[in-house]
Amino acid sequence: MTYVIETRGLTRWFGRGHNRRKAVDRIDMHVGRGDIYGLLGPNGAGKSTTLKMLTGMLRPSQGSILFQGHPWTREDLYRIGALIESPPLYPNLTARENLRVRATLLGLDPSTMDRALRTVGLVDTGNKQAGRFSMGMKQRLGIALSLLSDPELLILDEPTNGLDPMGIEDLRALIRTLAAEGTTVIVSSHILSEISQVADHIGIIAQGRLVYEHSLDHSVDLEELFMRECRRVSAEAGAR
Repeated sequence: MTYVIETRGLTRWFGRGHNRRKAVDRIDMHVGRGDIYGLLGPNGAGKSTTLKMLTGMLRPSQGSILFQGHPWTREDLYRIGALIESPPLYPNLTARENLRVRATLLGLDPSTMDRALRTVGLVDTGNKQAGRFSMGMKQRLGIALSLLSDPELLILDEPTNGLDPMGIEDLRALIRTLAAEGTTVIVSSHILSEISQVADHIGIIAQGRLVYEHSLDHSVDLEELFMRECRRVSAEAGAR
């Protein structure tokens, strides 16, 4: 089977000498076409570091990344959209102006702006500057920016941070819509209930290791599974 994205022994170290620490430890990750893949883990487990390697923001210390079955290259970034941490917005520009800047930088047809704005529900924001948007609107504009190149893979790192319940529900619906239209989505979170409502497959990262990867079985208590795997890893680490 060819995965949209696959990692083999993906590892990342930070620091040097006695301060050197392994943030991501030999992760083998498999994301199928059209899946919503929920990447779960406690804060500091290595989720963001893993996603930053998938998007070229960090270089792996060891291991490899395959995109559509071939070794990942920077050219593949045109087929990968991502929202990592805060949306990269110009607060004094409108939604459309923010998209125009990105489209120009990427050499994209301006028509992609209208499609992205329609997808995230920001067509009617007019002359309102992005700096005056609500947190939910800023998140949606960030996603619109990541959708400009019509990516095959969309990566969202903790996208519900700071959102109110309405914003979370809107984002959940947007993720489902994108997947239904054929976009593969990786969404990371430490909020189990959010992942359980959107994901087809889940991976659990604990202490830098991918300790569980499987299709999401709704008959299984996700919180119990998550806690069991995290405690198992902690016990193994304590026994060393």
